[in-house]
Amino acid sequence: MTSFKARLVAAVGAAFLAMVFVSPASPAMASAKSCAPEPNGHLQTCVYVNGSGLHINYMQGSVYNDIGAITASNVHIELTGPNGHFIKNCAQTNINPGQTIYCTWSPNANEPAGNYCATSWQLQPGGGYLSRGRPCVGVVA
Repeated sequence: MTSFKARLVAAVGAAFLAMVFVSPASPAMASAKSCAPEPNGHLQTCVYVNGSGLHINYMQGSVYNDIGAITASNVHIELTGPNGHFIKNCAQTNINPGQTIYCTWSPNANEPAGNYCATSWQLQPGGGYLSRGRPCVGVVA
């Protein structure tokens, strides 16, 4: 027959193991990156969302101009949230070959689930803007 102390240690150990295996899982990570190369072009647009679950620390859009390409003039990045909700437009600039521009939004808060996107826009000589890429990252709980 086992002693009372041995049975108590076994019971406590079993209870601890049960808690470990029954504990809820940690929230899904929101941190993710997606990129979209410009079709038949030299720009690559990316979006990165950093956070955990629905908590977004920051979102960053970037546009990279391939080495060996020409300077991409009058480019800016627009950040949008779920259902196309406007978040931020960053300054228009020129991107030399081998360079990257960035646009960052830092809510450090819980945000709605859905797609968070970065769109690169380039001003056309006759007026109006042409989209050069639009990658998105899905944020879920």
